This record gives sequence, structure tokens and C-alpha cells, in this order.
Amino acid sequence: MQTPLTRELPYTAPLYSQSEAARIIQAPPTSFTRWAHGQKFKQRQEGRWGESAPLLTGVRPGRGLTVPFTALAEGYIIEAFRRAGLPMARIRPAIDVLRHEIGMEDALLSQRLMTDGAEILIRNGEGDLVVVRNHQGVFKEVVNEFLKSIQYEDGYVSVIHLPTFEVVDVVVDPKRNSGHPTIDRIGVRVDDVLSRVRAGEALRDVAEDFDLEPRELRSLIIQAA
Repeated sequence: MQTPLTRELPYTAPLYSQSEAARIIQAPPTSFTRWAHGQKFKQRQEGRWGESAPLLTGVRPGRGLTVPFTALAEGYIIEAFRRAGLPMARIRPAIDVLRHEIGMEDALLSQRLMTDGAEILIRNGEGDLVVVRNHQGVFKEVVNEFLKSIQYEDGYVSVIHLPTFEVVDVVVDPKRNSGHPTIDRIGVRVDDVLSRVRAGEALRDVAEDFDLEPRELRSLIIQAA
């Protein structure tokens, strides 16, 4: 089975700038930058500076298009964990365990990953959920509502359905429109629709031209505001 890091294009091709990737997944731009490149911090006990490793894989240095779909998907999952109530103080060491102890370099993209809102869990070979940070078994019901917005292929993330668009299904798929947010039903980029609105065209005309219901167009406009 191929993992995302060994897949061919378009999964690993740089498709987004860092600011664009952060906007798509609704994460703070400064946080996305820290996840992409690591962060310097002062060690309290030793009084010197250390540096944390990047949490996202494959982000290139420099400006312009530097973020591949794999890194955008990792960022989306980290942000989803944060919104589920997990602090970064638990997310980062859990990812380290997954990558270094369990040997899952593509840990965040694996379908085996789940959460209960307090720890990061992984389903092991026996089908049991194990807390990644300390390997302790978990027997409570797992709340994984946010994972329903992710579509997997061969066990790894392949498509993201952006949940912020409540009445229209907007997807991020590196095989469609170069990974730009796309209205799934009609295959049109969200930006192509919104550019017509920004140009001052009547909403009724825009909706008719793209075969959108008025409430779908309103959802696109609200999320872009």
C-alpha cells in the first residue's frame, strides 16, 4: 500500500501558499506557520532556546505555492483536534509517538487515527483503541464526528469536505481544480462563483448560471465574507 509521502502527484505537489492553506482549513495563519516549520521556545530549566520539529510534512521553504495537499490535510486534522478540545501540549507528543515509536510517518493522514476529545487514539491491529501518548487502552465510546468530513483512499486522506459550508458540499480534492475548494455537485471552483458576485452581477443570474439554489449561493458568500 502506498502512503501519501510515496504517492505520485498531485498529492505531494505544492498547490497552496501558507496563508491560503490556513484560510481553507479555517486555522490561524500564525499557527499554520508554526505547524509547518516548527517553533523556537525557551527551555525553562536549562534557560536556553530549543526548537520543536514541524508537524506538517512536505511544506517547502520560501513564498508562493509551498504547501502540498498532504500538509493541508494534516493541518486540517490538527485544527479539528484543537476544536475537539485537545490542547497542542497533547497533540504534539502524540504525533511524535506515532511517528517515532509506532513508525507511522504519515500518522495524521491515516484512517486509523481517531480522537475522544481528550487524547489522540489509534486503532491497533486487534481493532482496539489505544491512547497514543501513553499506550493505555481506551474503553469509552469514541467521538469522531469531525472525521466524517474526511474521505479516504487506500487508508489515507484523499478528499476533505469542508464543514463550514453548511448547505453546499465544498470539497478539497487535489485531483479536481488543482486542489482549490470546489462545489462538489457542479465541479466549479468556489472562487469562480464568488468572482462573479464581487464583480457586481445579480445574485439571481449567478445562481442560475451555475445551477445553484439561492441558499447555496448565500452560504458561499457568507463563508467568504
